[in-house]
Amino acid sequence: MTPGWQGRLRPGETVLWEGTPVPGLHQRGKAIFLMCFGLPFLTIGLALFFYGLHRLTQAPTTSDAGLALFLTAFALPFGGLGAFLVFGPLVEARTASRDIRYALTTRAAYIARSGRFPSLKVYPILPSTALELEPGTRAGTVWLHARLERDSDGDLGTTKAGFENIAEGEKVFLLIRELQGKAE
Repeated sequence: MTPGWQGRLRPGETVLWEGTPVPGLHQRGKAIFLMCFGLPFLTIGLALFFYGLHRLTQAPTTSDAGLALFLTAFALPFGGLGAFLVFGPLVEARTASRDIRYALTTRAAYIARSGRFPSLKVYPILPSTALELEPGTRAGTVWLHARLERDSDGDLGTTKAGFENIAEGEKVFLLIRELQGKAE
């Protein structure tokens, strides 16, 4: 058992399974779509940025220099958004397995995140816990919490939580089902 779970468990609770996400791109279609969508933003943002810098060095008047500076600054959000969309899925694929830890105990599921925004979320395992297994080619996902939430537009959407992209998805799913049977 990882020493980090010791102080987080309730008395009498024991760890049945612990793990991390499998590294790599798991939703390749989504990642490729985001990268292709972000590529024009990145390209145009970089082109405008360097064109603005080039025009800034050759500006004959102060107003031309101001316009070149504005163009350079105007390009930054587009380039930044493009870089986020193009490189974001790659960065997430590399860092998720390092920053996320999962544990299943006799009473609850624990999801611990470290990094820039550390958090610990605990989801109790009850007989009424909605459980879903999404098998994948290299890793499976076990969803054990779903909640309807309203977004900024007021539309309802489902937010899911669980053990995402784990190598032992079916095993963990069966462990949770067994825990649900004991709790009845």
